[in-house]
Amino acid sequence: MENTKSNSRLYLWAQNKAISTKAPLWIGVLFFLELFLLIPLDPILLFFCLQRRPNIFLYTITAAVASVLSGAMGYLVGRFLWDLMGPFVLTHLLSPAQFEKLSYHLQTYEHLAVFVGMLLPFPLKALSLLSGVFQLGFLPFALFMLLARLLRFSLIGGVSAVWGERVQPFIERHFQHILLVIGAKVAVVLLCAWLFSRG
Repeated sequence: MENTKSNSRLYLWAQNKAISTKAPLWIGVLFFLELFLLIPLDPILLFFCLQRRPNIFLYTITAAVASVLSGAMGYLVGRFLWDLMGPFVLTHLLSPAQFEKLSYHLQTYEHLAVFVGMLLPFPLKALSLLSGVFQLGFLPFALFMLLARLLRFSLIGGVSAVWGERVQPFIERHFQHILLVIGAKVAVVLLCAWLFSRG
C-alpha cells in the first residue's frame, strides 16, 4: 500500500510539472541539457504531451529547438576542444571501435548520417561531438538535426494526439516502472561502454 502511495506521489509531482504554466520551460531546459543527461528524453516529451494535448505543437517545437541548441554545443566542443575532451570521450563515452564506425559513416555520408542518427535513438553527444571533430558544415548540421528532431518529436506528439486516451491510463499505472526500465537501460549502456573501453 505504501509503495502505491509512493508511486502516486511521484506521478503527481511529475504531472504538476507537466500541466503547469512553466511546462514549456521545463521541456526547454531538459532538452537543452540533453548533451549532458544520460536518460533518453523521448518518454518525458510523451508524458508532457499526454498531460496537455492542446499544447503538443508547442512542446514539440520547444523540444526540437532546445535539442538543436544542445547539439550545437556538442558540435562546438568537438570542433574546438577535441584535443582536450577527446581522451575523456574515448575512455568514457565511446569505444575505439564505436568511434571508427561512427567516423566512417560521418565521413562517407556526412549530413545524411547526421539526419539518420538524430532521427534514431542514437546518443546526441557522440554524434554532435564527432560532427564537430570532422568539421562538417555547421549550418547544414544544425538544419539536418532540426529536421530530424522535428520529425522524431512530431511522431511522439502524433501518438499523444491520436492514441492519447489509450496510452495515458497505461502511463498512469506503470509510471514508476517505466522510469525503472529507463534507468536500467542507461545502466546497461554505461556498463557496455565501460567494458568496451576496457577491451
